[in-house]
Amino acid sequence: MFNPVVINEAICNGCNNCVEVCPMDLFEANPVKGGPPIVKYPDQCAFDGVCWERCPNRDEAAITIIPPLSMRVAILRGLP
Repeated sequence: MFNPVVINEAICNGCNNCVEVCPMDLFEANPVKGGPPIVKYPDQCAFDGVCWERCPNRDEAAITIIPPLSMRVAILRGLP
């Protein structure tokens, strides 16, 4: 299965900002305090990037969004 959101467990601090802001309820808070969120519904991702924007460790790649190939081609071609 394609996983559009990858959480780097070594870098994620478990702040759960992504859990709180995701409009698609893609994530679930980890029951282990300080643990990375669980990507529960990867096929529901809207690729809006709000989870990445709110991540305090995004510059260290705590969270990565990987759009499907068809979206990547459209972005490179400048299509809407």
